Amino acid sequence: MLRKILIGFTALLLLLVGTGVFLYYKIQPSIREAEARAEAEEKQLQPRLLKGEQDFERRVFYTSTGLSNISQIRMGWPADREGADILVVGSHGADFIDFAGQIKKQVRFSIEQHSPVVVARMSQSGEYGYLTRHESWAVPAMLFDKEGRVSWRSEGTWPGVDDSVPGDLYGDGKLSVVIGFNGGGGVALFDVQGKRLWKKEERNVWHVETLDTNGDGREEILHSNAKGQLLVRNPNGDVIAQFLPGFYVSDFALTRWGEETRPTHILVPTTEARDGCCKPVLVVLDSNGKTVAQLESPLGNLLNTSAATPVHFGRRTEYFAVLQNNFAKERSMLLLYDKAGQIAYQEILGESCQGIATLTVPDAEMLLVGCAGKIWEYSPVPKSGSTNR
Repeated sequence: MLRKILIGFTALLLLLVGTGVFLYYKIQPSIREAEARAEAEEKQLQPRLLKGEQDFERRVFYTSTGLSNISQIRMGWPADREGADILVVGSHGADFIDFAGQIKKQVRFSIEQHSPVVVARMSQSGEYGYLTRHESWAVPAMLFDKEGRVSWRSEGTWPGVDDSVPGDLYGDGKLSVVIGFNGGGGVALFDVQGKRLWKKEERNVWHVETLDTNGDGREEILHSNAKGQLLVRNPNGDVIAQFLPGFYVSDFALTRWGEETRPTHILVPTTEARDGCCKPVLVVLDSNGKTVAQLESPLGNLLNTSAATPVHFGRRTEYFAVLQNNFAKERSMLLLYDKAGQIAYQEILGESCQGIATLTVPDAEMLLVGCAGKIWEYSPVPKSGSTNR
């Protein structure tokens, strides 16, 4: 009996050793490949100025203590309600400042969290709060009031929240919040009190935005999903259109384009099938889903969120600024495209940067980029004997 047990134990041991050796030689190449990819990505994302050093310069416009990562820079409303010119929103709070960078009011959120945050219009009269975004199924969506106290948060942790966005879907000035969930959680609409109005079946709603896509004065819902579709839903949650069919869409962003004063265009990082493979591109759509531009995307999906704005450094110097970010890697890239769609400036920043805006000065604009508790100001390098205005 003991002999049989020893034989069985030896056979099992040999089987385990053989399996271990097989797995080692089978998995080891994959591990080496993954390590090589990570090393190559790290090298690609080394902070440096790649193009346009002789044409553009930057300086610190504003530094804040306690804001953490800046996700929004907004002129006018609601800063004007607090006697300020500019609202700067970070993951830990908001600063209201004047054009000289002097603080008029500071708000800090009652719960410390790390998601990006944007201002949310609560009513027609212009009351406001703050909504978390890009929760990445790690935390619930939260709405803070104007003083930073939690008004409500989404319930449960599974399926988690992928993204949330404020909007005015019924055209009455009252806040609506659209939340896209991970897994099979679907997409849902909540009112200003956090009451769920409806929920629709969908898988992996990666990103959500609201935009008037048909010119009726009411916003529709745009979202991506597990299939890579960019879908448009009406205020009742019904799918009424699909934008950019044939391309896989995950992240996207609303942007101004040309002379627009408010964003009615959509920036989509995606890939284009070319020569049997896939070329990373940035596609710009109008509010009806028509492609108006296609731009080179140098680092493709190494940077996974985007924001953009046109900037007029002078009457004859129009650029399209794109800010791409990878929060986990603490790296960002700023691109300036000229009117011909060519890259005029490219810089990789060694921090997470998500806020982008323009500040109007006499006969021109400055570009502002919000990073980790700091706003950079970009402008053209002055050229002796010439003017870009």
